[in-house]
Amino acid sequence: MPGINGPPSDPSPETCPSYDPDALQLPPHLLLDAFHGLNVCAPMVRYSKLAFRTLVSRYETHITTTPMILAKEFSRTEAARNSEFSTNEFERGTFELLPDVPESSQSAQRRLFQLASSVKEDTLGEAGREAQAIARKMAKRKVRVRGALVAQFASSEPGPFADATELIGRFVDGVDLNCGCPQPWAYEELLGSYLLRQPETVRDMVRAVKARMGEDFCVSVKIRIDPDLKLTDALVRNALHAGASVLQIHGRTRWQSSAGTPVDLDGIKFAVDAANACGFRTAWGSRGGAEARFADGGSGGLVPCVANGDVWTLDDAIGYREKTGCRGAMSARGLLANPALFAGYDKTPKEAVGLFHQVATSWGLHTALIQRHLAYMLEESFWGRAEAIHFNSLSGAAAMTDYLAAEGLLLGNKGHVDPLAERFGYGVVSSGKGQGVGPMRCWSVSETLAGMGL
Repeated sequence: MPGINGPPSDPSPETCPSYDPDALQLPPHLLLDAFHGLNVCAPMVRYSKLAFRTLVSRYETHITTTPMILAKEFSRTEAARNSEFSTNEFERGTFELLPDVPESSQSAQRRLFQLASSVKEDTLGEAGREAQAIARKMAKRKVRVRGALVAQFASSEPGPFADATELIGRFVDGVDLNCGCPQPWAYEELLGSYLLRQPETVRDMVRAVKARMGEDFCVSVKIRIDPDLKLTDALVRNALHAGASVLQIHGRTRWQSSAGTPVDLDGIKFAVDAANACGFRTAWGSRGGAEARFADGGSGGLVPCVANGDVWTLDDAIGYREKTGCRGAMSARGLLANPALFAGYDKTPKEAVGLFHQVATSWGLHTALIQRHLAYMLEESFWGRAEAIHFNSLSGAAAMTDYLAAEGLLLGNKGHVDPLAERFGYGVVSSGKGQGVGPMRCWSVSETLAGMGL
């Protein structure tokens, strides 16, 4: 399956630095269980491919997801496997996370500290100084963690779903069953949102993958809420009692448009409460080991939930998690417009545009798709509708490159390829194997480009 290893690279990966050879590696359900407040890139048809997943993972997106893949076609033909999925060892990010706190990511901790600091110190007095001392103490407990990759499948039959999972299983950290796609073609094919009212079918598919891959393999289920919440409760209970590891909840029904309907946070919270009512998943805990102390210790725990729908800013993500009780927040359209939103940026930073262009062109992403991605990223930077029309009318890769060069958006030869290196002060020169990851994320430009096959 040539597509599994992504585009060819020279030199070989064995001679290149890896971002996280020593970082803690957990499947998505244990990652969410051990570190609250994680960020997730939603599956997007055509858009959440390798180059884009690589980009967002550099900006505090802890779990990334492939575009929706048809399980039957993926399991049946090699051509489908090669065209639908590619990966490499460089796409997952490396993060420093705090265990046992409501918001464990660097960006969220920074934002919460900024909010606390906005109150004058003289009004805080001793309480303020004590809070700052606690913050400094917690900073010493950070754990270096590798991000996770999930493959999403659309299926209505247990066999093809299990077959596709077996084929892709060793290249990803988990799979997701799509039970929320509202598109008419999917519903007619008995896929996506059709499954929202087929709890027994969802149960059988989850069981089939667990039987094939093992009880500790991560199987998440992505749903939409139903106008009749009793049906949502039935779906959640069937999926979780069958062994689902994560529940991802979009706060709209299948009939509601993302464009004009607000997200129902109360509906998401209802699904979370239904999941919590299922109790501990004692049969599906971790296998123990050194990393178990950061997760459930092998005893199981409540199934973690992820909130989805209209997450456009870091504050949205933090607020969603607080209001719904979810461990994670997922974004789709927000990340398309601003791949750095989870890192606290208000709009796409220039270095992200350059990084995506270089990675996408080098890894063979279709030129038209690169242009669509860049149009989303640059939308807020265009001085008017005329410039947007001009950019979208550019014909060919050369014209697009010339435009980016004229705007100063191409990746330069100075600084770090990983934008978080300078943002968080990781400026120490790498000094050998084992360096350049986590808090020492500081490979030189040439080393990092080589490691990414550029």
